[in-house]
Amino acid sequence: MRVGIQGVKASFHDLAARKYFLDNQNLKLVEHLSFPDLLDALEKKELDYAVMAVENAIAGSILSNYGLMENHDFRIVGEVFVKIEMALLGHVDSEIKNLKVIKSHPMALLQCQKYLRSLKGVQLVESDDTAQSAKEIAESNDKSTGAVASVLAGQEYGLKVLKRNIETDSANFTRFLVLCRKENFKKNEYANKSSIRFEVKHDPGSLAKVLSILDAYEINMTKIHSLPIIGRPYHYAFHVDLEWSCYDDYVNAIKWLEGRALNFSSYGEYKSGEKVLL
Repeated sequence: MRVGIQGVKASFHDLAARKYFLDNQNLKLVEHLSFPDLLDALEKKELDYAVMAVENAIAGSILSNYGLMENHDFRIVGEVFVKIEMALLGHVDSEIKNLKVIKSHPMALLQCQKYLRSLKGVQLVESDDTAQSAKEIAESNDKSTGAVASVLAGQEYGLKVLKRNIETDSANFTRFLVLCRKENFKKNEYANKSSIRFEVKHDPGSLAKVLSILDAYEINMTKIHSLPIIGRPYHYAFHVDLEWSCYDDYVNAIKWLEGRALNFSSYGEYKSGEKVLL
């Protein structure tokens, strides 16, 4: 089974994929340095599944990834939550005071901005991946550059842990979606969650009317955010996560939404992931 991840070995996507597919003995992880490349590979049938981060407890939603999902007809088969503990890594002979550059994925830098701001005279450089940043330091033998990544990445690439737990808040987790192509999606009898997208008329109260139906059918809206619609200034698409206890109520609510919301689409029904202990 070919599962694509963004990043390299010991990245947080690597950890998320191994956690979700824990019992699969035929798991083959395929590395991609960018999210567009990852989803293109799934589209081209080079992968069976793709694991993609969409939300972090500190940095918020990765809106660009929701935009990528709009461009592909994929389905969500599941989600997985991973507790994120960031570390500052460096060459085995380096010290924090000697660092001139610290690099990592932009979301990782955001999650650690309070600590990183306390380091004077250090340039922050965005990269494609946390673990890739660690790998590059190991390969270059660079003693003046540090990386923000996991302790596991430090162990994997032989780096020194200069400081542990540098995330701004210890209650830090990232939510990852597991995606497949539409033709490979199978209904999950244990599904209790879905992710949908829709638009509404540019009229007063139009969004409130849509959301009120969720209350009427006792559907729990666990997440909502808007994304600009390219080519239509001041118009937005809404991405919403829903959870339910009664599937029939959910079905009825969706039927109502399909008839009244604009350009409604569903990314699939799946079982909600187990929340991490914080």
